[in-house]
Amino acid sequence: MKHILSTFTALAVLSACAVAEDPTVTERDIERAFAEASRIQNLPLTDTSDLPTGTVTYDGQIGAAIDGDIDGSILADMTMNVGFSANRVNGTVSNINLIDEDGNPDQLLGGTLEISGFENGGTVDALALGDVTGVDNGSEFETEMSIFLDGDVRDDLIEGDAISGDADGSANGDVDFSIQGVFFGTER
Repeated sequence: MKHILSTFTALAVLSACAVAEDPTVTERDIERAFAEASRIQNLPLTDTSDLPTGTVTYDGQIGAAIDGDIDGSILADMTMNVGFSANRVNGTVSNINLIDEDGNPDQLLGGTLEISGFENGGTVDALALGDVTGVDNGSEFETEMSIFLDGDVRDDLIEGDAISGDADGSANGDVDFSIQGVFFGTER
């Protein structure tokens, strides 16, 4: 009987350990993202007279270092809609991957951030906000992530077809960390 109770206790302890979701990026994806971020940040700013009209959708990523209860970095997909006529910004940040301190993909965090903000003369001022979940030291966590997106519209192949800027913020909840990085994207 004692052996059976030990087995049940061991199974209960094992089942209490949370398992992280596999990352969706590779080390090569991370290298490509940083190269693309650097390329877009060096493009010329779009003159206000050459800004697009209507709404433009930019697909890209957010890459940022994180420091706190969890250290390393994140790499996430971003879709940003910039309404130049209405001066509004919205979109999503999804597929948020946690990268360890050695630059190795660690886990996919659950959750999506919603982007909302404003555009004025080709300058974007927005906030990406939402709850994310993950696993730290075998325990599940939930934290609210808020990332301020401050950037500018740039010229790549045509006027106003790229965007980039700073992505700084924090996460607060079961785990806390600061976020400091960049966002970038090109017209869909």
